[in-house]
Amino acid sequence: MHRSFAPGSATDPSSAELFDRACRRLLGYGTVFTDSVLETIRAEVPYYADPVLAPPDVRENVATGIRHALETGVDPGRIVDVERFTRELGTRRAEQGRPLDEVLHAYRVAGSEVWSGMIGVVEREGLGDMRRLVHVAELVWKSNDRDAVLVADAYRQVIEGVTGRHAERVRLILAALLETRHEAEFTRSAADILDLPLDSRYAVAVAEATPPYGRVPQAAPEVKDVRVLRHSWGQRAVFVAHLGDRPLDAFASGLVAGTGLRIGISPVVPGLESLARARDMAGLALRTCRGDGEVARLDARLPDGLLVSRPDLSHELVRQVLRPLYDLEPVDRDLLFDTIGVWIECGGSSVQAARQMFCHRNTVLNRLRRVEQVTGLTLSRPRDLVQLTLALDAHRLLGPTAAAGPADDGRRRRPPA
Repeated sequence: MHRSFAPGSATDPSSAELFDRACRRLLGYGTVFTDSVLETIRAEVPYYADPVLAPPDVRENVATGIRHALETGVDPGRIVDVERFTRELGTRRAEQGRPLDEVLHAYRVAGSEVWSGMIGVVEREGLGDMRRLVHVAELVWKSNDRDAVLVADAYRQVIEGVTGRHAERVRLILAALLETRHEAEFTRSAADILDLPLDSRYAVAVAEATPPYGRVPQAAPEVKDVRVLRHSWGQRAVFVAHLGDRPLDAFASGLVAGTGLRIGISPVVPGLESLARARDMAGLALRTCRGDGEVARLDARLPDGLLVSRPDLSHELVRQVLRPLYDLEPVDRDLLFDTIGVWIECGGSSVQAARQMFCHRNTVLNRLRRVEQVTGLTLSRPRDLVQLTLALDAHRLLGPTAAAGPADDGRRRRPPA
């Protein structure tokens, strides 16, 4: 039976003295006490009972942590050692990839066991009135909570740093893949870092905002079963989509061009080594947009892509084919441009064109004959029709100055603004 002390008697130690005695006695138990704490942790935190998942240094760290905590109870000046140890522990667990929740759970179980150990040793060895420990209980648990916060803070700092470094590495590697073709070894390394298959189906989209209201997306679109990475490219946003076995339509449907935004999409390309070419084609598709709110797929606009890829030849084509039409009076010229454009869009049907333009079929035919007379083309000849169609597309894509250029000596009427 242990000695009992009457509270307030001359032989009854103060709360601080009793706490000091309890810490010293537990320190004297050495590994016997720390092993019992470790067993409780393993019983209450299954993660630490798993021989594969549990950190290999868990026994050492439990012993060191308990020793620091008890030594601080004896000498409060040792708090520096506790803070250093807890921060190092948080850093180490983050670098090991251990779950923070499990680390904090184990940490709090250890704190509870130390407090229970103090109560037990006071009771078993008659060190004093256990009720006096109540006066230091709040301080003990506040210290335990503070140390848990230090562990979590150090852990998160490491994770944020690793995440930041990884994000920067991903950004630089993605930028390199989009800029130019690389050696096979670099591409293989890039695939590992980006966690993407080397040989698979990919597509690239380029989004461009037009002032003053346009804003490029700041995040990659969410597309079901398609992983999309975002990269900033000057004033544009570039999206790299790993399609896998998904169709290009799945990616395109996830891209929305709102007010002040235009988007160009490349065709599907094979493998990461083709991303630079895909980016070029997406940029080409973007240039085929004729207004805001458009999502242009190059595979659906290949003729337009050819025209914008060589603007010098496109300007020359417009000058050679449409120059006579530009020399007409504005009202007459615009009417012929509209008629031939509608007729082509209607598949060469004068009847459908007349319905769309709210006029008689013969009126459309007369205007078409006028186009033939002015340009010298014959619309029934496929080659002439192809030239005229491409020239009209170039006119729409390159703007009203398409017929003017270095070859224009200034004596001819320039196209309307």
